Amino acid sequence: MTVNPAETQNPREPLALDGSWERAGRSSAAAAFLGFLIVGVVYFHAQAIIGVIFFLIDTAGHHISLHGKTFIEQLTRMTMAMKGPMRIAVFVSQFLCMLLPTLWIVKHWHSTNVASYLRLNRFSVPEIILASSVTICVLPFNDYIGDFFIERLKIPDFLSRINEQLFTSYSSEELIWLLVVVCLTPAICEEILFRGYVQRTLERTLGMKSIFITGVIFGLYHMRPINLLSLVILGVLFGFFFYRSRSIFPGMAAHFVNNLFAVLALYKTPDDRPALEVFTYKPTAAGVIAAMCIAGILLTVYYFYTKENEE
Repeated sequence: MTVNPAETQNPREPLALDGSWERAGRSSAAAAFLGFLIVGVVYFHAQAIIGVIFFLIDTAGHHISLHGKTFIEQLTRMTMAMKGPMRIAVFVSQFLCMLLPTLWIVKHWHSTNVASYLRLNRFSVPEIILASSVTICVLPFNDYIGDFFIERLKIPDFLSRINEQLFTSYSSEELIWLLVVVCLTPAICEEILFRGYVQRTLERTLGMKSIFITGVIFGLYHMRPINLLSLVILGVLFGFFFYRSRSIFPGMAAHFVNNLFAVLALYKTPDDRPALEVFTYKPTAAGVIAAMCIAGILLTVYYFYTKENEE
């Protein structure tokens, strides 16, 4: 087996690099970008196709009126009609067209010990609590950034409301379904792809730089320009947890918590009022600064708590 000598392994993480890409001695950085591109193309095309299929199934046998007096009404009706099918498409495509291809690439390109490569390693409860707590403390800052760009760019309110429909629930049953689709599914599938594969593979030659590169890729992947900076910050944060803990699970927990707060903030009563007003609270500038200070303290604690994982 030929291995690039520059691609050193952490002695704490012995790993047999017996995949075809590794045997050929190719660049791990090239593998990370090419693998991500392949998975991304498969995922986005499959999601669109699956969404259309379930939309046709959902509307079969009954007429869905998409007409309205204004363009906004027509767009709103279309969004509401596609909401259910798109949720199913996200759930199915993330597992079948994101997770499975990533696992295949790891196994055939890099290592037959897939779990070890992806760092499906043990974790401690304090790591999970700290990672989740840091993420919660960063949320007010990210909300502030999003509101700032919406205000400065004068984004119409109706566009924000339409964009939120995928995450909005009006009953406990719908809320539970969203917890699966929007919180649990991305926490598993996206973390396996971005941190478990892309960052893990880049890390072998780039070290800590892989955290920031993967964070930027993570932000761009979501294709939400208004929230790009917030998403990059979250991506870097999840990557830091992954890098320091040598386990994918703290990042998964943080990802789940971030999405959970978004879903709970958009949980509404049938008359379109917030069902849990505590999650819709907008902190003051002083509150945002205080939360970020706490986040910094907790990140420092996390850093020293995971110091034993250093090479």
